[in-house]
Amino acid sequence: MIKELWQLIKMLFTSKPSEILKKDHLDIVVMKHFPFKGYRYMMWCGVIITRSEKKAVIERFLTTQAGKRSETHEYGHARQAESEHGDNWLRYYINYLWHWLKGNPFIHPSRSAYYTSRYEMEAYGNEHRPEYWKNYNRTNLRGKYTIKNRKSTYRKHRDNWKDFCKSL
Repeated sequence: MIKELWQLIKMLFTSKPSEILKKDHLDIVVMKHFPFKGYRYMMWCGVIITRSEKKAVIERFLTTQAGKRSETHEYGHARQAESEHGDNWLRYYINYLWHWLKGNPFIHPSRSAYYTSRYEMEAYGNEHRPEYWKNYNRTNLRGKYTIKNRKSTYRKHRDNWKDFCKSL
């Protein structure tokens, strides 16, 4: 587990979001301990991390419409990291963590901290539109995807959150 954790930490410093943007598809990395049990995959520095027993499932998933949306969603995060944080994953993840904490994950509903993060709102709102990310302009990230009253907005729209993000 320590070896895999070290590999994940190394990725923060050695890979760049712009490298992901040049690829047609996301790479899949197989690990023994990540993601934690109960999860099919996790995204880290623009790479899909999965366990060996889930790799075939993930490869099939990526050929589906939902898989294509997921890839576009993650491509969007790479575009955000490149333009907003100087093509640096570490700076992106530190800022991502800050915005998650600002959403107060310790108060119910805790998942609103994730869903109302401006990074996730923009990615969910445009995961069906790959063209949005081609000529990306970060003004929307700091504008319409940064909302006030995050908890109450999430409670109001939680049943159709992705549609709400798309409507912004």
